[in-house]
Amino acid sequence: MVVQEQQSFRGTFLMYGIILLELPTLTLISVLYLMGKLGEDGWIPMLVVGTLIPLTFLLLISITLETRLDTHAFSYRNLPFRRSWKKLPLEQINSISIHKKDGILDYGGVGLRFYGKTKAYIFFADHVIEVEQGGKKLVFSTAKPKEFDAIISEWQMNKSL
Repeated sequence: MVVQEQQSFRGTFLMYGIILLELPTLTLISVLYLMGKLGEDGWIPMLVVGTLIPLTFLLLISITLETRLDTHAFSYRNLPFRRSWKKLPLEQINSISIHKKDGILDYGGVGLRFYGKTKAYIFFADHVIEVEQGGKKLVFSTAKPKEFDAIISEWQMNKSL
């Protein structure tokens, strides 16, 4: 049995909020530039703002978290920061569990979070998978807790044998 999940910020209120913040900024800088209020070198701020805002939006829209759990290992990758799969074999995992937690409030917001020996990959979901491995803790948000829990139960049965 294999469970695979992909999460991103596409279609969330975060993307609409960013658009609502960026469009007025682009409009304002364009109007100021066209009216000549930015001076002779007004093309420089126009170029900087006109480049950075779309690039920021494209970066946020491209961030995805892919998690995969099978009977042998837990794997994850976080595009565009980690392009290859990071595989955690069953033998190297001390404990793995699923909790109903609000990852946004409990781990300090959405995105990739580092604090102490904990690394959290938080998107908009009500459940988190906590993996403890060699003194480190990895936290992943998930929208498929029942599917992941079924494989975790199978793991624990095999580990106890």
